[in-house]
Amino acid sequence: NYYSYFYINGKPASFNDFTNLLTYARISGEKYNLVKQGDITSIIETSSIERRKIIDDIAGISNFDADIEKAEREREQVEDNIKRINIILGEINKQINSLKKDRDEAFRYKELQEELYSLKSKIAVKKKLDIKAQISEIQKQIETYEKEKKRLEEKREEIANKYKKIKDELTKIEEKVTTTDGEESSKIKKDIESLRTEIVKIEEKINYSKAEITDLSEEKKELENTLQKLLNNISKIKKNRSDILKNIESTEKNLGEKEKELTEIKDIISNSDKNTLELSRELATLRDKYNEMQNKLHSLNLEKDRLEKNLESIDTQIAELEESKRTYEFELKDIEWQVNEIRKEKKDVKTKKEKLEKELSDKKRKEAELAEQVKDLENILRGLQREYAHLKAECEAIESIEKGYNAAVREILAARDSRELRGVHGTVAELAKVDKKYEVAIRVAGGQRLQAIIVDNDDVAAQAITYLKRKKIGRATFLPLNKMISGKPRGKALLAVRDEKALGFAIDLIDFKKEYYNAFWYVFGDTVIVEDLDTARKLMGGVRLVDLDGDLIESTGAITGGRIDKKNMSPLFSNFDRSKLDELSNKIREVVNSLDLTNDELTRIREEIRKIEEDLKKFNSLAEDPGKFEDLEIRRKEFEGKLTVINKKLEDINRERKEEKQKLIEIEREIEKCIEEISELNRLKEEKARLLFKFTGKELADKAKELEEEVLTSKEKLMKLNSEKETINRQIEMLDERRKELEEKIKKTMETMEEHRKNIKNLKKEYEKNKEKVETLLRAESQISSKIQEYTRKRDELYKKCITYENELDKIATRIESYVDLISRANYRLPTLETALKELEEETKRYGHHIDEKEDLPDLDVLNEKVKLTEENMKELEPVNMRALEEYDHQVKRKEKLEEDVKHLKEQKKKLINLVKEITKKKRDRFYEVFEEINNNFKEIYSRLSEGGEAELTLENPEDPFSAGLTIKAKPRGKKILNLNALSGGEKTIASLALIFALQNYDPSPFYVLDEVDMFLDSINAEAVSRMIKENSNHAQFIVVTLRRPTLKEADHVYGVTLREDGVSQMIGNIDLESIKEKIGATPTP
Repeated sequence: NYYSYFYINGKPASFNDFTNLLTYARISGEKYNLVKQGDITSIIETSSIERRKIIDDIAGISNFDADIEKAEREREQVEDNIKRINIILGEINKQINSLKKDRDEAFRYKELQEELYSLKSKIAVKKKLDIKAQISEIQKQIETYEKEKKRLEEKREEIANKYKKIKDELTKIEEKVTTTDGEESSKIKKDIESLRTEIVKIEEKINYSKAEITDLSEEKKELENTLQKLLNNISKIKKNRSDILKNIESTEKNLGEKEKELTEIKDIISNSDKNTLELSRELATLRDKYNEMQNKLHSLNLEKDRLEKNLESIDTQIAELEESKRTYEFELKDIEWQVNEIRKEKKDVKTKKEKLEKELSDKKRKEAELAEQVKDLENILRGLQREYAHLKAECEAIESIEKGYNAAVREILAARDSRELRGVHGTVAELAKVDKKYEVAIRVAGGQRLQAIIVDNDDVAAQAITYLKRKKIGRATFLPLNKMISGKPRGKALLAVRDEKALGFAIDLIDFKKEYYNAFWYVFGDTVIVEDLDTARKLMGGVRLVDLDGDLIESTGAITGGRIDKKNMSPLFSNFDRSKLDELSNKIREVVNSLDLTNDELTRIREEIRKIEEDLKKFNSLAEDPGKFEDLEIRRKEFEGKLTVINKKLEDINRERKEEKQKLIEIEREIEKCIEEISELNRLKEEKARLLFKFTGKELADKAKELEEEVLTSKEKLMKLNSEKETINRQIEMLDERRKELEEKIKKTMETMEEHRKNIKNLKKEYEKNKEKVETLLRAESQISSKIQEYTRKRDELYKKCITYENELDKIATRIESYVDLISRANYRLPTLETALKELEEETKRYGHHIDEKEDLPDLDVLNEKVKLTEENMKELEPVNMRALEEYDHQVKRKEKLEEDVKHLKEQKKKLINLVKEITKKKRDRFYEVFEEINNNFKEIYSRLSEGGEAELTLENPEDPFSAGLTIKAKPRGKKILNLNALSGGEKTIASLALIFALQNYDPSPFYVLDEVDMFLDSINAEAVSRMIKENSNHAQFIVVTLRRPTLKEADHVYGVTLREDGVSQMIGNIDLESIKEKIGATPTP
């Protein structure tokens, strides 16, 4: 149960652990390791097939069945693939046949196109030669223009030299004018520019100083706020110091009074006698030493506390550094591990990547094939659906025919169409195809029997009749194909059909499937169709006749006839074959099924491709991105650097700790020594005090002692207060230093601000002065006038000569420019012609026809005429499906590949079929191998147990043992061979036990448990069974539950269970059977 615990060899174990252990030891309840009372009778009572399955389990038939099932599944998959490919092949064949005409037209069109390209290539070459001639002519023109341009340039250079000389003279005259009349003006201009520059600089300095004043003002406010806070803090601390000073003053005053009073008492005591005086002096000396040592001890303790705090701080730092060191060491190990992993991954990545890329390529190729198959199947499906819709419309038109049927027939046909009833083919009229010429005659010949419904068998007919009864609709006639009887024409009918005006037997004038012959015979029999009533009358008598107008003469001589309105007669027969609709529907289902399977496979392949691509991305990022490796290297160097720094710090701080620890040890030694001295002084002091008390009055001595304690307490308090005062004084000193520093900063800030203000004031004054100077210079500049005219006149003459030369130079330049323009225009035409030439060359290459330029080509008009004619021929063929060439070849290749695939799949299917046969043979051989051995064991064991009896196991179907069962036949000694059921109870038990022992011998286990298997045996048979168990116990352990003394005799160990009077079971081990009486107060239950 839920709270049970199980153990194997003292260790907790699960159910699976027990199962595995028992399986390994070949122990199983199914292999008759544990044989219960009911197992004996179950072998007798079980069916023969269940009995055979015992052999199946031992022979491991289930494993063979699993292999067969797997092979069959694979074969079904192969068959589905073959079916799908055959569907596609059928469509491809249709496409190839359809494409053949388009391909032939496209081929002719391509030939004309090649001819057209050849003609156009010749035209392009012709044009190319013309352009080359134009380029040559232009290049000659450019050469002529270049020569004329060069001559003009030489002339221009000559005039330019003359112009330069006149220009130099003119420049000298202008310089003289400038030096005479422009030196002062130039100086004024320079001064104005200089002053303006200075003014701008002054403005910038003023703005800078103003910005500095603003910043310093903000800084000053911050410093003043900080100073105020500091002063408030100093005030509080000084107040604390004042309180401590008052306390010190009060304590010192109190101490002085106590010491004075103590001195007076000591004087009194010392004046009492000589011994007392001496003791008092010694005691005073000891007290001084004691106080001195106490002060020393206090100082040492303070130093010890300081050192301990230092050590504590150092230990904290060491711990932090050690933690950081461990962290960095771990980081370094982690980085090393990551680096090794990356190297390992990089080593494997190439192989894995290549493997994945190959797998990806295969998958993508498979994906493309499947996608194409899906496309083909979808096209096929659309075609079939269109065809189905067309046939369905035809079928719906025929439904109007069915309206002429009675209600029962209509209901059965509706149930057939909704698939509520299966095995219904249709009415005779529905399944018949009749020529228009014979329609009236056949209609009359069939009569109401045309509404008879053809079904697969009488079972379907019975179901249909039950259906009509349940619906309470009516009655119908059913023609079950498995029961319908065929007939033969009678002699009179054979004679009548030979008449020249006889058209034939009615049944022969109808088209229907051969399988329906017997049903149609039931409807039409040997009815003969003739041309007219006169012929019918001539042939009547013992034969059924119908003429083309619908007149009927029965074989009995009865005549039925009259007018039939053929125009308004509702159609009864149809050339529509419903089986085509069903066949098409089945095809659609097959294609849809194949499409679903292919889509599923395509989805699976695409999912596999996606996963492979994701894996490849990971590999690519690992292979291509060295960033991670570089980052790790950077981190490694960083942590190594930090680790070096930490190790150095640890080394320094450990050395410092060692020094501090040494100092602490020395201080502790001094404290220990000091305590010992204080203890010794205290002892001496008490000893002297006791001696002094002997020579002094008790009251004075007690008072002196009390005063001494108070003086000591006051001194300790005073020492503490002085220590606090010193601490506060140090704080005040530090704060005063900070205050002075802040005040100094504020002072400097204010001084700097004042300097900037003075600077702004001075700069403004300088700005105004410079401004006035600029205005004065500007006025002076306007008052300067010309001084010389001679230089001006000469300058004018030279200027006129310059103008003349300039005009000549302009004329030459104009002519040069015209030649440059002509050259430029010529050059401008060249790229256009060269581009056209290049385009023609590319056009020639594009057409793919090499034309020799030296070839004597026809005129352009002739070539253009041929081009026009070829294009007209091509237009006659248009529109042309040029893709038909490629598509035809593609479909042919696909067909070849798919046929190859089908071939491989058929070979695979053949192999799978052979594999199933092989496994089935092995299964059968294995079964017989196990069966024969168990049967031999059974024969031998039964013979021994029955003391000479005979028995055997027989298969009900030796040819196919798995389709039938296993029978036990036995012949007890002195009796005939009997089946198991004919044996007595004891004989059945012997046979069952013999089979169990035979099974155990075939597949032995280390132990067996048998529960009262000898219950139905007599003493002789019980002894035989016990002897066999005894014999088998040499190879395995047997635990037997029994009430039979013969069985107990053979046991190696016997354990009994008794039920006490209080109802509790009691175990008795290794009992002596001889000593047990029949009744000992409890019923023994071995």
